[in-house]
Amino acid sequence: MNFARDVARQTSSYTYVIEDEAPGLASLNIFGLAEKGDLAVLESQVRKSPELLKEKDEQGAGPLHHAAAEGHVCLIQFIISVDSELLNSKDEQGNVPLHWAVEKNQAESCKALMDLEADPNILNKSLLAPLHLAVSKGHNNLIELFISYSRTDLNFEGDLGNTPLILASCINNSEALSILIKNGAKLCHQNRLGHFPIHAAAFSGSKKAMEVILKAGDEIGYGPLKQISYLDKSKSSPLHLAVRGGNLETIQLCLETGAKVDQQQNDRSTPLHLACTQGALEVVKIMLSSVDQVADIINLTDGASQTPLHRATIFDHTELAEYLISLGADLDSVDCKRNTPLLLATSCGSWRIVALLLSKGASVHVQDIRGCNFLHLAIMQPKGLKNLPEEVLQLGSVKLLLSSEDSEGCTPLHYACRLGIHDSIKNMLGLSGQSGLEYKSKDKKSGLHFAAQYGRFNTCQRLLENLKDSRLLNEGDEHGYTPLHLASAGGHTNVVQLLLRKGALFHCDYKGWSCLHHAASEGYTKTMDILLSANIKLLDKTDEDGNTAMHIAAREGHVAATKLLLSRGAEMILNNNEASFMHDAAQNLKKEVVKAVIDSNRCAEALTTFIPGGTQQCPVLDLIEHLPESCKHLLDSCVKESDHDPNNPDFHMAPSTLGSKKAFFDASLGTFSFS
Repeated sequence: MNFARDVARQTSSYTYVIEDEAPGLASLNIFGLAEKGDLAVLESQVRKSPELLKEKDEQGAGPLHHAAAEGHVCLIQFIISVDSELLNSKDEQGNVPLHWAVEKNQAESCKALMDLEADPNILNKSLLAPLHLAVSKGHNNLIELFISYSRTDLNFEGDLGNTPLILASCINNSEALSILIKNGAKLCHQNRLGHFPIHAAAFSGSKKAMEVILKAGDEIGYGPLKQISYLDKSKSSPLHLAVRGGNLETIQLCLETGAKVDQQQNDRSTPLHLACTQGALEVVKIMLSSVDQVADIINLTDGASQTPLHRATIFDHTELAEYLISLGADLDSVDCKRNTPLLLATSCGSWRIVALLLSKGASVHVQDIRGCNFLHLAIMQPKGLKNLPEEVLQLGSVKLLLSSEDSEGCTPLHYACRLGIHDSIKNMLGLSGQSGLEYKSKDKKSGLHFAAQYGRFNTCQRLLENLKDSRLLNEGDEHGYTPLHLASAGGHTNVVQLLLRKGALFHCDYKGWSCLHHAASEGYTKTMDILLSANIKLLDKTDEDGNTAMHIAAREGHVAATKLLLSRGAEMILNNNEASFMHDAAQNLKKEVVKAVIDSNRCAEALTTFIPGGTQQCPVLDLIEHLPESCKHLLDSCVKESDHDPNNPDFHMAPSTLGSKKAFFDASLGTFSFS
């Protein structure tokens, strides 16, 4: 009989063509034979081609995997008799035939494989050994079968170091637990998180499993109280884990067994803190009803010095907060950042709790570590003061906060102006009147300074609507910056125009910078254009060092700003160091600025503006020293090629007809000349 193999793969499995056989055997699938348990046909083909047993299907499984899954013991025995190396072969997911047998609860297959010395301690890619898989599937009959073989490791670690016993605890498989414990599985084994089986059961809400574990431990000398007090690597007790899991029955069991409500984990959080963070009111009630002295733990602090009431405020758990307050929770306890529950609730936007705490008499005068009071924090939230009822804003104690300063001297109005919260500003001005505008921060900024600096047009407009004292419009901060300076430095064109319309003056700051200097330093050409249109005298105004706006723009490398000033006719002035804007550009390596000047019609003027024999050399020498590429560009611009072909003997280069460039060379001490 001729046996040939068709290389075509169909649905990732091989098809074999048998010649000179009955039509029914014309096409055979090796995996189909294994699944059907057709030993005679399979044996016949394997005798002729033993390599068939090494074939893999689309899952990477071999015939032995399929035979094991279908419970064909005779096929299993035959395949291993031909090739024993297949006994622990893996599919693409790392599953050996034993895994496949467990998955389908094939006890006979499992027994046959174990009798043939299959290894039961192999993890698949999900980090499950066959015993783990049996536990997770609830195939408890297979657990007993595996245990009957001494080579089965009952404490074999899988994912996260979980043993079959810990896995059984997680899924509340109490029967598996009993079998494993009875046969010597360790109750004291911890996984990589430090969890004991009791932790796993508590977290998963596996009450029955917890009862089995506690009873079994008690029988071997580990009393329930000792077990319920076990701590994992984070010093979390089973009660901590039960609270995280949220199952009331397991929480109740922990408490009945003697779990401590005030047990602190590494971050010093107690189970009570965790329950309050979740807003688990019923859990909190159960916990507090289990202690004799509620006052001893109601204000217990965690590692951040937060009480249970702090935790309840974070997610606006209003009913829980009210319950804690009724039991004596401290309304004004401060955490490590000096947040009271009121301040924390405000910063988290927990507005229902804010209203509750205010109604219960929480102090509004406490400041956090940054000096922020209740109003500062309220303004920083979306919608600002609109989150607070009008009656709260009308309280005398709240009105006093309008003038309260944070650690930087900023009042709530400063915050609102910086953020541009129009409605909050309107509210505060209505409460404090014009006097609110006069408050200054430690760096002497008013609310108008902040609004202008951050480009808050509507806020500036609101502040200026009824401004009676123009001094505020032109007042400088600690650096002498007026609102116009700050708006110009930020490029806020609409604010600049508004301030100019309202009468802002063109003062200089304490360094002598004008608003044009500030705009030029950041390269805001639109702002510069607006300022020059309003006051052309700014163009050549110098600071205390003799620098014009063009010096500043060139030094900072702002090409467009420099070109704007040149086109506006800015005078080429030497500063106190005898440097022109061109010196500054070259010495600060601003190549693009230099190129723009060379290409402009004011190049010669720029390159001849220096004092011969002074402290600054000719600008072209600065180019040679600092920007040789720019010097080459300059020289290239001073000559032009003839119209002849470069290969023509008459081809030549001649001085440019640009008289300005030639004038530069004529003026350079005769060093360069085209005469």
